Amino acid sequence: MGDPVALVPIRSFAGMTRLTSVLDTRQRSDLARRLASRVLDAVSAAGLATIVITSSDDVARWAQENTAAVHEDPQIGLSEAVSSCVSAIGSTPWLVVHADLPLVTPRAIAVVAEASRSASVLAPSYDGGTTVIAGRGTFAFSYGIGSFQRHYASTPHATIIVSPELSVDLDTAHGLELLPELLGTEAITDN
Repeated sequence: MGDPVALVPIRSFAGMTRLTSVLDTRQRSDLARRLASRVLDAVSAAGLATIVITSSDDVARWAQENTAAVHEDPQIGLSEAVSSCVSAIGSTPWLVVHADLPLVTPRAIAVVAEASRSASVLAPSYDGGTTVIAGRGTFAFSYGIGSFQRHYASTPHATIIVSPELSVDLDTAHGLELLPELLGTEAITDN
């Protein structure tokens, strides 16, 4: 089996609405772009091809500028968008990685890719979500709050990778508050 292709769902750069209480529209857009760029850079440095899943023309242009292919998001929901892309690539192994991982590294992506050669892989977020899933063929995606438990229940023989680089996602104000401490820097949104 060859290397998996990385599937990166990005609804739009105008999202991150759970951060509305702490960031204005421009800050959320800038943060979304920077995080997505970090993820694509890590995936590329790990040697994987990338498909960005989106219905946004802005994100599609950005993806193509960053040498990623684009899959049209059917706009039904995250689980359905990822399932649509997995279906479109057929038997090609895949690795879904979310675009809001501030600590992601090429090494963390490479570890998941290697582990996926022999089993499905799940990487939980610190808050019970699922930040990375790797496999081949169809999968019962069930994103949302508490998704890791649902994904694990549907794939009990999956390899679980618990990694600081993959466990922190910035989809809540709490995650954003953790970032400066984790990085030992000022907040990512400071100008």
